[in-house]
Amino acid sequence: MRLGLACQAIIRPGRTLVANRPRILIVSPWPTLWSMAPGAGVSDESHMFQRLVSHGYDIDLLVPRSGQVADLGPGIEVHTMPNVLDVPGWIPAPGRRLWLLPSFCAVATRAAVRRVREQAPAIVLGFSHYGAYPAWRAGRAAGVPSVLKLFGVMHAMRLDWPLPRYLYHSLEGVLAFKTPVDHFIILNDGTRGEAVARRWGVPAERITYLPNGIDTQWTDLEIDRATVRRELGAPMDAVAVLSLSRLVLSKRVDRIVDAMAGVKRQTSHPVELWVAGDGPLRSAIETQCRTHDVAVRFLGTIQHDRVPSVLSAADVFVSTSTLTNMSIPTCEAMVVGTPVVALDVGGTSEVVHHEETGLLVAEDDRAGLAQAIARLVNDPALRTRLSTQARDFAARNFMNWDERVGHEIALLDRLAGGSPSAGASSPRTDVGDRP
Repeated sequence: MRLGLACQAIIRPGRTLVANRPRILIVSPWPTLWSMAPGAGVSDESHMFQRLVSHGYDIDLLVPRSGQVADLGPGIEVHTMPNVLDVPGWIPAPGRRLWLLPSFCAVATRAAVRRVREQAPAIVLGFSHYGAYPAWRAGRAAGVPSVLKLFGVMHAMRLDWPLPRYLYHSLEGVLAFKTPVDHFIILNDGTRGEAVARRWGVPAERITYLPNGIDTQWTDLEIDRATVRRELGAPMDAVAVLSLSRLVLSKRVDRIVDAMAGVKRQTSHPVELWVAGDGPLRSAIETQCRTHDVAVRFLGTIQHDRVPSVLSAADVFVSTSTLTNMSIPTCEAMVVGTPVVALDVGGTSEVVHHEETGLLVAEDDRAGLAQAIARLVNDPALRTRLSTQARDFAARNFMNWDERVGHEIALLDRLAGGSPSAGASSPRTDVGDRP
């Protein structure tokens, strides 16, 4: 669940006037298009919206009201509803949980049903577990298919937990899977969404399980490592160990810092930790690095077009999330050929094959994490072998954005009863603030 994430590309409510084109109503709990920060990370939604419009659909996007805005372009009309998810942080977590889902479902359902009665869509699409009930009710009101798109299932993958603990963390997911939407689109981020959906009673024929899109074209980039290191102010002789993630608790970058303290005792090579990304834990991680006397370079937020350069300039990539390390940055490291060390949680082993495309470490093996990093620091030949094999695996198995979004659009075409007419008029825009 991505509720409450900061640093996102912002949506501008505007009016798009289009004739003779089928429409898709999208109900989202996010007032913004998600990314790690402006210009950073990957927004799945932006790829999908652009392709849907060029394919012949227009989009009605229903989101919570936000004071920050940006233009999404022609073919997309943004409609807002009260932002009942903007809950003060001082309210205890159980209280917020009791408020968020029921209040959002009530507000979003009313708004979505009103929208489909004003402008009949060909299909209704809900985003995240929160979008399930509003999308289903709106689809039923309009007599059109309803679809739920999940970008991962987070803690819902922890089917091994005792039921009370599981439901505390994942009740929204269970309720979403029990909602009779016509179809589920689940992205494989390593949280095993298809298995979770089946566990909670969704039949296979109502599930489309798709990989995340990856910028596979990066494998052909020619990048001068020395130039990038000079730009970063990094030493040429040090082995650079890179972390690339938001600095939040679930990413457990603190474990990498602990491991680097151990790496220093296992190598004679100069080693430097590169921390790319930002977040609320940056200050704590800076303090931890000083306490452990870890040589570190904080790179801050990396613009997405700079990611392959930073990955190429590093020698080792480390990912320590407690949910899944089959994340887009891990896959991007493999595309570029940066040797990977990852905690073996969730579906990580689907892409990081131990001793073949990277090194896997048990989730709670802190000493093992330091040993795996030190092993790569001390063995350039191993780094070269893992780099080559990871790039080969990525070329054979990863799906680029055009392919991924193409599969998604083909499904929506089928559910909507056919592809938009090739003769449909192009979108034209009359952008302005809505009253």
